[in-house]
Amino acid sequence: MPEKKENLFREMIASAASISDRNERSRKYKSIVGLLSQEAVRSNDILYIEKALKIAGMVTDDPSKAYVEIIRSITKMKRKDKYSFDETVKITERIDNDLDLSVALYEIALAFGKYGNDKKEKIIPDSLDIIQKIPLDTYRSMAYRNLSKSISDIDPGKALVLLNKSIEILENSKDIGTIYKISALCDTGAVLSLIGDERSHDFIRRAVEISDDIIDDLEKSAVLLKIVETEMAIGKKSKDTEMINEASVISKGIMKEYYKSLALNALEYTTY
Repeated sequence: MPEKKENLFREMIASAASISDRNERSRKYKSIVGLLSQEAVRSNDILYIEKALKIAGMVTDDPSKAYVEIIRSITKMKRKDKYSFDETVKITERIDNDLDLSVALYEIALAFGKYGNDKKEKIIPDSLDIIQKIPLDTYRSMAYRNLSKSISDIDPGKALVLLNKSIEILENSKDIGTIYKISALCDTGAVLSLIGDERSHDFIRRAVEISDDIIDDLEKSAVLLKIVETEMAIGKKSKDTEMINEASVISKGIMKEYYKSLALNALEYTTY
């Protein structure tokens, strides 16, 4: 860490320590953790992570969020190996709730899993083990699905295995909400299209069917936009005029102007 940067953070930490209000002091420490984490990504210097971990230990107001911020920055750094993977996993032991833990494990599994596959390193089995430990179905399914997408052009066979695991969770979970399920079905259809699996259309159609159950105009507009964007992306890539035409028809059901304008843009420019 450059001396100038070190002095700057030392001054910030001293300033935070002088704050008498406990909650305000904690928020200040948390913001410093965020800045250190950003510097770690920018510089690829692990010393910023070490400093951030020390400051995170001083956060009293929802410290789990601080640790998630650190973990997210590690996953974005160029430095990735078995040691950094193990150290990142250890940090998750300091997280005290299922939501933040799910987010952290998701970030780790996705980043290190893709890296391991790209570099042909043995770290990917460890990443897959981590996915199984994600508490919330939403994030566990998403981890399998997004890792599948990230390697679909490198190893379609392995991508399909991972995607099928995501689909199994999606089909059997009772904890996944309607809005998320529609988005997940769209993303699943998109990845199946990348792999060349004929089930792609079926998942999109299921998303359309479920969207009929949504009454709120804002929520319905958001999910219909997701469907339109997905159908246009798949349709243009596969030259499927039926799906492109269906996207155009579905876009007419979008009520909110903001989402309607985004849908019109998608009808003209979207690529996947």
